[in-house]
Amino acid sequence: MFSQQVPQMGEVAGRARPPRSRGYAPLEVSPEQDAALDAAVALAGPGRVVVLDLDGCLFDSRPRIIHLLRELAGREGFLELYAVQPQHFVDWDLRATLLRAGIGAERAAGLAVEGQAWFNDRFFRSDRVLHDHAMPGAPPFVWSLYTAGATLVYLTGRHEDMRPGTEQALANAGFPWNRPRVHLLMKPDVRTEDTHFKGEALREVCLLGQPCVFFDNEPANVNLFSTAHPEALVVFVETDHSPRPDQPAAGLPWVRGFLRQAERPGCLAP
Repeated sequence: MFSQQVPQMGEVAGRARPPRSRGYAPLEVSPEQDAALDAAVALAGPGRVVVLDLDGCLFDSRPRIIHLLRELAGREGFLELYAVQPQHFVDWDLRATLLRAGIGAERAAGLAVEGQAWFNDRFFRSDRVLHDHAMPGAPPFVWSLYTAGATLVYLTGRHEDMRPGTEQALANAGFPWNRPRVHLLMKPDVRTEDTHFKGEALREVCLLGQPCVFFDNEPANVNLFSTAHPEALVVFVETDHSPRPDQPAAGLPWVRGFLRQAERPGCLAP
């Protein structure tokens, strides 16, 4: 049995944790984040399993969305979409993203309808995931888990038709892949609900060893993992997530990304 030996992170610098994710900030660091990452590596070892999500967790999916919006902009002449930048994404609300990009309310509403249809048809395609970027520090962090002896399970809401692109993306980004003790578990089809799939997949995960660490950016998923394996370290990755009302359970550690304080380049502004 493992204990979750990391600081309680509901209070950071004297302020209450926000009720919802604030969006991506993968270059942010903190002592609490250091503690969570260090605890994960300490728990990893032979016979133990580390479970890692992909979209919005190990991978920053915003470049994929921007690429799709710019395809649409070029095809239909919606030139305003070229204004959308990574910092404009906080959640899955495309209209709100367009507003943050400086597009007027009426135009943003119309473009959101066009953009959402375009997005829905293309986002979950195998070749499109190659536009994603690894989160800063994520590949070396995952390698540290692997070299400690743990079995890695990439447990993703992507469906099986996306396997070729996903395998290529993992290899391109420098994550452990095509090696012993590394597994990719994917939904059977796009219609399967993500949290239901991940709950069912835990049976297969347990056949590989003792689950000791989970990282995911969806509140419902981290709550599922924490309930199923209360002895494990379950970490909420604060990027973006679905509009569901779920919030991470009290006491679960949050991280903004996979960089430690000592790893953050000094030239980057806080």
